[in-house]
Amino acid sequence: MSTETVEQPTAITFRSEDVPLSQLISHPGNVREDLKITDRFRRSIRRRLRTPLLVTPMPDGNYKVIDGHRRLLVMIEDKWETVPVVVDDDRAEDEAGQFLDMVTTAEQREGLTTREKAAALFSAAELGADAKRMAAETGWTQKDVKTAVKVGGATKTAEVAKSVDYEWTLDELSDLAEFEGEPEVLAELATAAKESTFKYAVRRIRNEREEAAKLAKEREELMAAGITVIDSRENLPEKATPVDKLRTHDGKRIKDEEHTQCKGHAMAPGQYDNDWSPYCLNPALNDHTVYSSSASGSTTAKPDKAAMKRTIQGNKHYKAATQVRREWLKQWMTRKTFPKDAQVIMARFAAESALRGDDLATGGITSEDGSRLLRDWLGIADASRASAMPDIVAQADARRLFLFPFMAIVASYEKATGHKDNRAWRTDSQGWSEHTRKRLGAYLAVLASLGHQVTPIEQAMIDGVSYDGTEHAAKVATETAQESGQDQLTNEQ
Repeated sequence: MSTETVEQPTAITFRSEDVPLSQLISHPGNVREDLKITDRFRRSIRRRLRTPLLVTPMPDGNYKVIDGHRRLLVMIEDKWETVPVVVDDDRAEDEAGQFLDMVTTAEQREGLTTREKAAALFSAAELGADAKRMAAETGWTQKDVKTAVKVGGATKTAEVAKSVDYEWTLDELSDLAEFEGEPEVLAELATAAKESTFKYAVRRIRNEREEAAKLAKEREELMAAGITVIDSRENLPEKATPVDKLRTHDGKRIKDEEHTQCKGHAMAPGQYDNDWSPYCLNPALNDHTVYSSSASGSTTAKPDKAAMKRTIQGNKHYKAATQVRREWLKQWMTRKTFPKDAQVIMARFAAESALRGDDLATGGITSEDGSRLLRDWLGIADASRASAMPDIVAQADARRLFLFPFMAIVASYEKATGHKDNRAWRTDSQGWSEHTRKRLGAYLAVLASLGHQVTPIEQAMIDGVSYDGTEHAAKVATETAQESGQDQLTNEQ
C-alpha cells in the first residue's frame, strides 16, 4: 500500500454575480486560437447557460475573462444585457496565474465523445424527454437528436464503437447501427474504421445488398414470366452460350428479343454477376451457330475463372470507392474556407493540367457526367440552368475564384474515372492504357494530398500496380498500422 501523502488542494474563494455584458473584457492574451463557434454551440448557449464565465476584476471596474471566451462571443452576438460569472479576486494581480488558469480549466474539462453523447440522449429519452426538449436544451437539431437516440439504444453498435480507438461521427455511428443485428458485419466495419476506410466499407456492403436485392426481384419477374432461370453460371450446361455469340446459318446475329422464342432460352448471371443475361442452353439443337473470331473457326477459349472473380470483386470495390470519393469531393468543394496550402495545391494542379493540354483534364468538362458533377457542386439542380455557371462565377467571392478551374478539371477527371464501365482500375487488356492510368493515379494522389482518404483500389492506381483486392487491402492496412505505430512512438518521445 502506498504511503505517499497527497497534498490537499488550496481552497479558493469565489463569488457569483450577474454583471453587465459591457463590463466584460476578453483577455488580450487568450491562448485559444480557434474558438470553433458552431451553430449547435450557439443554440445551446441561447437556450440556457449552464457554466458561468470565470473572470477577475480590473482596476477600472470591468472584468477580464479568463475562461469562457467562446460563450462570451455568442453573448456579444446576441447582445445579452447581463452575464452570470464567477469572480476570482485573487487572480486580479496575478497575471501569470491567469494564463495558468487557461490551461487548468481546459485540462479539467474533457468533452464527451459523440458515442457518449448519444448514450446520454438515449437515457434522457428513456426517462421521458422528447426530441423537442432535448434539441432545445442541447443545441442539437431534432433530426440529430432522433439519430443519437437510435444510436444510443443500439447496444451491439455501442460495444463495437467503444472497442475501436476512433473518433466516430454521429453519421458514422448511425451507419454502424444499421447493422446492429449482424455481428460479423459490425466486426468488419470496426476493422475498416481502424484502417480509415469506414465509409468505403459501408458503401461497398450497401452496394452488394442493393445489387442482390435487384437481382432477386428481377429473378422473380423472370420466373413469373415463365422464363428458365439458372442461378449461377457454374450451373449452366457445358454447351450453353450467350445469345450475343449466336448466329443464324446465314451469319446474321440473333437479337436478344428474337431468342426469347427459342426452346433453349434461359437467363443466367452475366459476365460480371451484376445483371441477368440471355443464354441458349444448346445452340446446335436449336438450329443456331456460334460466332468465332478465330480464323480456324474454333470457339473462343473459356475465361480464366480466377481472373474473372478478381475482376468482379475489383469492379465492386471500384464502384464503392468512386461513390465515396465523389461524396468527399462534394463536401470539399462546398466548404466555406480552405487552408492556404490546399489553395496552392488546387491552383497549381488546375494550371498544370490546363497547360499540359491533357484531354483527361479538359475533354470531359462539357460532357454529360462532367456537367452534372459541376451543377451538383454549384448547387444547380435544374440541368437546363447550366448556362447559369458563368453568372455564378461572376458573382463569386474573389477569394474563391481559384476553386472554379479546379472544379472544372476535377469534373473532367471524374468523367474519365466514372464507374459505369469500371475500366479505370484494370491493368488487363480491358483496362485503360498505361499512360491514362498513370494520369488518373496522379489525379488521385492530388486528392489524397488535400485530405481524401484513398481506398486500397485507389492506392493501387496511385502506385501504378495491379489490384488484387484481398492482398492489396492487407498491404495497405499493414502499412497504415505501421505508420500509426510510428507516429505514436514519435509523439511519446
